[in-house]
Amino acid sequence: MSVQAADRTSVEKLSTDEQLALRSAATWYFKRHARIIAEEADDRSALAVGRREDFLGLHSALRKLGVPIALPDELRRRA
Repeated sequence: MSVQAADRTSVEKLSTDEQLALRSAATWYFKRHARIIAEEADDRSALAVGRREDFLGLHSALRKLGVPIALPDELRRRA
């Protein structure tokens, strides 16, 4: 089994509808999982830390895409 590099199409190459769909899906995912990730805010296990880092990265990306979404209080101190 081999691993191939993912296609790294930039957001600018996506159509307006595709960009909107991507923003909407990412925002839905963020809102759906925010409480779950926040509940693990004090968990220092590698899995929880990795999930938090990924989630904070998603938050940063959404803000850069113009989605003004707030972090839960438990995660704000980790950002």
